[in-house]
Amino acid sequence: MTASEFVQSRNNMPGYLKTLLPIILISYLFFSPVIAKSRYPLSLIIEKGDGKELISIPIEPGELFIIRYIHSVDISPVYEVFYVDEKKGIIIKETYFKMFGAGMGHWPGQGRIVEKNGWIFIKDMNITLGEFYLRVGAPSVDHTILIREEEIHLSRMTPGMRVRLYVRQGKIKNAGSKDRTRGKDQTE
Repeated sequence: MTASEFVQSRNNMPGYLKTLLPIILISYLFFSPVIAKSRYPLSLIIEKGDGKELISIPIEPGELFIIRYIHSVDISPVYEVFYVDEKKGIIIKETYFKMFGAGMGHWPGQGRIVEKNGWIFIKDMNITLGEFYLRVGAPSVDHTILIREEEIHLSRMTPGMRVRLYVRQGKIKNAGSKDRTRGKDQTE
């Protein structure tokens, strides 16, 4: 079919189809999975052990978040740096701490150790976790998620409980429903 034949066939089309066809085409593009992926961000989901969603945080592919806590033996901060991937989920990039203490160490072949300004970094780990469970410590352990300029104090919200962290594609269910720096409902 040539271009002129296409134009001629469109001119012979009933009026309602001339109106309806563009609407159908635009609707398809608007609701197609390709467009939906770009309209809705990934979400970092923190779910309680009972499967109920505790919090949902919008996050972009490749964006970093950190879990910071106080080591219970050394009483010094530990930072675990993660990033997200649409297909692989959560990936641990690196960790850093002040000293090798109980449970702190390096697995040969998993990253490289760098010492700088009194900190020990295990860099270039890039281990795909997909999702993981975290036993949230007491308030003194202060398990905290750091993302952008926000601090989410899990130890204030769910001390001693297990939470699941994973990535989901789609709309944010409850973003902003918590005052996450304090771990209390905003209505309180």
